[in-house]
Amino acid sequence: MHAAMKRNINITGNGTMHGGSFRHVRVMGEAKILGPTECESVHCMGTLDVTDTLAAGRYKQIGEVVVNGDLVGEQLNVVGQLDVQGSVRGRSVRLRGQLDVRGECEAERFEARGGFAIRGLLNAGEVDIRTWGPCRAKEIGGRRVVVRQSKWGGLKQLFSGQGPLSLTAELIEGEYVYLENTTADVVRGANVTIGPGCRIGLVEYRDQLKRLGDARIDAEIRR
Repeated sequence: MHAAMKRNINITGNGTMHGGSFRHVRVMGEAKILGPTECESVHCMGTLDVTDTLAAGRYKQIGEVVVNGDLVGEQLNVVGQLDVQGSVRGRSVRLRGQLDVRGECEAERFEARGGFAIRGLLNAGEVDIRTWGPCRAKEIGGRRVVVRQSKWGGLKQLFSGQGPLSLTAELIEGEYVYLENTTADVVRGANVTIGPGCRIGLVEYRDQLKRLGDARIDAEIRR
């Protein structure tokens, strides 16, 4: 189907639609999409439940969204809460809120201001995390990985009772790694800085290792 023939979908209030190939999908309210869906853009303000995979060139949400398959897109913009039962793949992933992913998360750039739980690998060229909530991933890999605790507590009340504002991972690996308030079994990189609030089992580094503040490193190896 040519792009010019694709329909636009607008749901205002409550609505249910069948999946397919569309041009632009816009939700203002509460909606459910039945089946796999692909489109040029998705703009959701409210609540959306997708029963299968969702592929969108540009994806933007303000509210709560559940995707029961994979979420695939070029630009993924999340404000609120996103729950993906499969994996997330995008060129750019920008999070302001809470992200839960059962599978893996792949992007050229991953920027998070909030909290997340990624059961698989978080893999991005640039990883930029500000921990406004508890953040967890099995493994994190990228050329540049930066984790800082947010100096602005505007969202902290959203995460009260959910645990410390820190990042937990089994393995963090990158060429350049800067970490604050992070607990990890292994950190591996060329230039590594372990900052305040970090508890690291083993650091493997090639060029340089810096330790700041009260950072704790149980063992270190220069490769």
